[in-house]
Amino acid sequence: MQKTSDKSAPPQETDPIDLEIDLRNFLLMLWRRKLLILSVMMIVVALVFFFVNTVQPRYTAKSLVLIESRYDPGPELRALISNMRVDTTLVISEAEVLKSRGLAAKVIERLDLMNDPEFNPKLKSVTRKSISDILNQPGGMSASSGTRATNFKTLSVYDTQNAVIRDDTGLVIDRFLKHLTARPIPGSFVLQVEFTSNDAAKSALIANAVVDIYIEQRLEKKFQATQKLSGWLDERLEDLREQLRESEAAVENFRSDNNLVSGARTEVTVQQLSELNSQLVIAQSKKAEAQARLDQVRDWIENPGSIASTSEASNSRIIQNLKIKEADILNQIAEMSARYGDKHPTMINARSELKDTRKKISQELENVVEKLKGELKVANARVGELEKSINNVEQTRLTENQANIELRELRRESESNQIIFDTFLKTYKKADEREKLEEPDARVISYATTPRHASYPNKPLFLSLSAIASFFLGIALAMLLEKLDNAYRTSSQIEKETGYPCFGVIPRAKKLRRKHPVADFILSKPSSNVAEAVRTLRMTLNLRSKAPDQKTKIVTITSSLPDEGKTTLSSWLGRTSARSGEKVLIIDCDLRRPRLHEAFGKKPDGTIVEFLTGKSPLEQVVYKDKASGADVLFARAVPSNALDLISKERMKNLIIASRERYDLVILDTPASLAVSDARLLASLSDQTLFAVSWDRTPREVVNAGVKQFADFGYERLSLVLTNVDIKRHSKYGYGDAVYYYSRYKKHYTD
Repeated sequence: MQKTSDKSAPPQETDPIDLEIDLRNFLLMLWRRKLLILSVMMIVVALVFFFVNTVQPRYTAKSLVLIESRYDPGPELRALISNMRVDTTLVISEAEVLKSRGLAAKVIERLDLMNDPEFNPKLKSVTRKSISDILNQPGGMSASSGTRATNFKTLSVYDTQNAVIRDDTGLVIDRFLKHLTARPIPGSFVLQVEFTSNDAAKSALIANAVVDIYIEQRLEKKFQATQKLSGWLDERLEDLREQLRESEAAVENFRSDNNLVSGARTEVTVQQLSELNSQLVIAQSKKAEAQARLDQVRDWIENPGSIASTSEASNSRIIQNLKIKEADILNQIAEMSARYGDKHPTMINARSELKDTRKKISQELENVVEKLKGELKVANARVGELEKSINNVEQTRLTENQANIELRELRRESESNQIIFDTFLKTYKKADEREKLEEPDARVISYATTPRHASYPNKPLFLSLSAIASFFLGIALAMLLEKLDNAYRTSSQIEKETGYPCFGVIPRAKKLRRKHPVADFILSKPSSNVAEAVRTLRMTLNLRSKAPDQKTKIVTITSSLPDEGKTTLSSWLGRTSARSGEKVLIIDCDLRRPRLHEAFGKKPDGTIVEFLTGKSPLEQVVYKDKASGADVLFARAVPSNALDLISKERMKNLIIASRERYDLVILDTPASLAVSDARLLASLSDQTLFAVSWDRTPREVVNAGVKQFADFGYERLSLVLTNVDIKRHSKYGYGDAVYYYSRYKKHYTD
């Protein structure tokens, strides 16, 4: 007989149907392990329930703070105050400020948390009032921050005679910060402040104290910034005022030192220069006129004929008179020249008189020349004086212009100082409006209220999570147990791993009476599923015979280990076949631990040992089972030579002879892993049934027992699952005969 599977075949790709079957098997595994999963869930949930009801509850109170900027100080202050910008980074930074040690220290000091055992566990002999009683006093949670702080300080009442051991302040702050959380709400400028405490009212009180002190700190920060800015502006204004004084004094001193009168002095100099220039022009004109007159007179002296055309001659009465006299003399000479000769005394006298007249004219002209020279000299002096005055005025004007340049520089510096001073003065006046800057850039939009439920442990959350976690833990344990469960449960499993066919699956017999032999069950319950399974096994043996017209007669029944049901199977198979009309012989071949007689409930007088040793003939040791009609050869324990007896020729001859006389010969052999009797007898048999206890015998043990037959090439081996729990087996959803035994159990009687 060939093996039904090839172990060396390569693994095939996973079929979608296999995945569906795996899912079905997984669900079936959950169903059959439901008690384990439910137990795990109940235990875990019970432990969590015990935990959440015994652990110290913690309460979390929440306050909301909005970071904002209501005041725009203007461009002047905006450049000086850099903390007016509100953005996400600032909100995150403010969250860290809320969790700072400095703020925590102020809260601890205000609420006297150094004397609170929750934060300072080293305190001894402390008697505490009920927090709720104190907070229910007038004011309570609705009171102001100062009132709440005053109320909270009464939360701890100490015995003055007992020493109070105080923890280090830093450790108290560390414990305080562990309970404090501040985080920004995404997409907003709102900070959520949470504080967790063992007391609900205390958690709300501390959360509100944190935000109150935070607002106060921001307000104080604004005061400090304003004061710092005001102080700096005061100092700067004083410096600017002094600098402005110095610059204005420098302008005035310079103006005084340089005899500069703003506006009038410059105009006087310009007017004086203009007048001098005008006078110079007039003087130069007069000088030119005097020079012209002088040149004219000199020209007349050189050319007397032109004297009449000279202005000086026309303006001088003496010269005019002399000119008239000269003209008269010339007329006389002309008249007398006709009558007298040149040498006439009258002519001579006339000529002499003409000469004298002309001499007088010349002298008079010389006087005019001298006069004109004097006038020209005066004109030259006047021009020189005027030019000198103009030069002096020009020099003065140049000096004044240079001084004015320096004066303008000093005035510009003074004006710049004035502008700077005015700007800082305006800024100072704005900074002095403290009622605007004294508003903090944050406000509390929601004060914490006393929480009604504990934040830790969150009982619904813990219980639901524990139920879910325990469910998956139960599944994990179930899967682990499935993996650790190293036994066969189905015919397909055992066929797949061993490579040999499984001929039968025998259910476990129920309601076995202790005083009744196990072999009687098959006769007392002929309609049971056990009897049906045994009959099916017999039919399978006949159908799997070597030839269609030849039934299987010699059957060896063995197992890997003792107590796997092989003896029970031998008795049931023999009796069932005998009751079916077959002639059956059952031989107990286990000469070390014989159990067949116990299955039949008999104490035999003769056994196969006597037959094999030749002490008794076969007829004397064969027991006739009256209930079924089967012949039985019982055995007794042989201490040392069991294999020798089995291997005797008499045993072989017995089997050969039984083949002719019986329709079925069953050889009940010992476990194959213990001894080699089964392998020896299997070689004389038509078929070997290898019993495997369902969900009990390890797979490695079964494979080792089967391997002993495969090692010497034995192929007429088949397996039988025994002691199958039908109820449990049906939960696995296997589609073998036992599954249908459970589905159609109403058709069978136990």
